[in-house]
Amino acid sequence: MAVYRRSKIVVFALPLLLSACAAGDFGSFFRPAKITWNDTSWCTPLSLKIAITKVAKKFGPVRVHSTHRWPLENKRKGGKSKSYHLTCQAVDFSVQGGSSQAVKSYLKSMWEVGGYSYYAGGNFYHIDSGPRRTW
Repeated sequence: MAVYRRSKIVVFALPLLLSACAAGDFGSFFRPAKITWNDTSWCTPLSLKIAITKVAKKFGPVRVHSTHRWPLENKRKGGKSKSYHLTCQAVDFSVQGGSSQAVKSYLKSMWEVGGYSYYAGGNFYHIDSGPRRTW
């Protein structure tokens, strides 16, 4: 049983550790990530949670504004009819530090992120687990 628990920890911790090593940012792996969830976190895919954690460790506190949306809410917010928010596969968030260009560049480099964009009017980023694209 102890071997199973250790291997489970390695499976989840190894990608985070390796990403810190690849970035040459060894201290950020142990620095806690400040993330404030203003919407549900329970349905957010693990890959997007990892991405948000990496962004918070690199650029500072992150505030999650939107994850899952009901169809009427999505329409009210101007979302697309096939939005990834409808299936709980998207996250809108803002970051306290870093320029928008630096954050977008970082999001582009992440394997965890499919679609990504920055909305200057609302000063927030969108990431999802769909195919690789930007707009």
